[in-house]
Amino acid sequence: MDPSCAFDRVAVVGTGGYGWHFLCALLATKRLHVRAVTSTTDTQSSLIKQSGLVKQKHTDKQKRIAKLRELGAEIVEYDDPTSEAFAAAFSDIHTVVSAVGLSGVTSQIAMIDGALAAGVRWFIPSEYGVAHYASTWMPFPSPLAPKTDVDRYLRDHAMPRGLAHTVIYTGMALDYLDPASIGLKLASRSATLVGRGGTPVSFTPAHNVVQL
Repeated sequence: MDPSCAFDRVAVVGTGGYGWHFLCALLATKRLHVRAVTSTTDTQSSLIKQSGLVKQKHTDKQKRIAKLRELGAEIVEYDDPTSEAFAAAFSDIHTVVSAVGLSGVTSQIAMIDGALAAGVRWFIPSEYGVAHYASTWMPFPSPLAPKTDVDRYLRDHAMPRGLAHTVIYTGMALDYLDPASIGLKLASRSATLVGRGGTPVSFTPAHNVVQL
C-alpha cells in the first residue's frame, strides 16, 4: 500500500442493508474517499430471466449504485469472492468495513486475505448483531458459528501480520427484526418469553450502528 494512504480511504463491502447505511454516513462526512465494493452476481443479465424477484433485486441494486455514484462513491465490482479479487478491490485502502449478509459471512476469509495482500490496516467484520459465542447450555451448534470462525481468523492469522480489527456487537437489528421471531405478539400486546424473563436484551437501529 502507498505510504501516503491514510485513514481517509475507506472501502465498504456490500451496498444493501447495513452497507447502504454505512456508505451514506461515510459519504455525508464530505472528507473521505469512499469505495463501494459489490458483487456482480445478481446484476448479470442471465440471472434476471430466472424470476421477478431476481429482476427486482437487480433493479434495486442498480438504483442504489447509481445513487452512490451521485453521492460521490467510487464503485468497484468483483465477479468471484477470491482473495485476489478483494486484493484488487482494496488497493490503496486503509480501512475495510464488511457489510455482507449471513450468506456471505464465509467469504470474509478471502476478504481478509485480500486485505492483507493489499496492505489494509484496519478491518471491521460483518457483525452488528448479538454476540454469537456458543453458550454451555446450547445443545446444538450456533447458526452464527461461521462468524466465530471469522473472528478467530482475524485474531490468530491477520492480527499478527499487522491487520487490526474491531468486532461490533449491537444487539438485535431493530430495522430488520421480525417481532414474531422473538415471541412478540403486537396485536395482543403480549410476548412469549423463555425462562424467567429477567435476561436483558438490546436492540439497535441501523442509523445508530453506523454512528459507532
